[in-house]
Amino acid sequence: MSKQIASSRSPSFLKCGQCSLGSLCLPVGLDGQDMVDLENIVDSSSPFGNEERVYNAGQTFDRIYAVKSGMFKTVIIDSLGNDHITGFHLPGELFGLDAIYSKKYMSSAVSLGTSSLCAIEYKELESLSHKLPSLQHQLLNLMSKEVQQSQSLNVDLTAEQKLAGFLIALAARYKQRGYSETRFHLVMPRRDIANHLNMAPETVSRLFKRFVNDGLLTINRTDLTIVDMTALKEMGGCASVC
Repeated sequence: MSKQIASSRSPSFLKCGQCSLGSLCLPVGLDGQDMVDLENIVDSSSPFGNEERVYNAGQTFDRIYAVKSGMFKTVIIDSLGNDHITGFHLPGELFGLDAIYSKKYMSSAVSLGTSSLCAIEYKELESLSHKLPSLQHQLLNLMSKEVQQSQSLNVDLTAEQKLAGFLIALAARYKQRGYSETRFHLVMPRRDIANHLNMAPETVSRLFKRFVNDGLLTINRTDLTIVDMTALKEMGGCASVC
């Protein structure tokens, strides 16, 4: 069952125009009354506990979601009943977009640690985007970004390249949010990283140890520091483009 989402008219709701994530989320390019119109269709959640579900695969699509704090993962189940993590979503990022065409959520969304989000009724968002070209443009940009990230997982890479590329992309996303790109909290368990990268957990653990021994990283429990970003980018095969 999905969690009850509180009304945006709650006194505790942080309006889009006041949110530090506005430059990453849907409000990009909106001001004045346009921002108010968007805020009127956004609802805020109370915190989700670790592994608590937002929605389940197959559930009727009605909303898209923006991460307000913490992190969420999206998970699909194949015909054999195996879980596959399709993405990890940081503050300011949207999920649920894969359900727009089918009208049913293709994946389940699950909280990692204590996290919160904003929910937007899609029909109301679609109607509003017809009136606001900048909102429609940003929505299309975010949908395109999701497709691009999904396609990047289909590239044939070595295990070392996959893990290095994953860490480089994660670092860049944290930097976008004003955090350090070289030191951050690795919220997701190693088994989830392995699942997302289609690798064995033992392989991921071994590669982390190798990266540490090679002087690329230091790791203290869940605190990760990138010591040699240049070498890590070379490992990921993107030294000139990342």
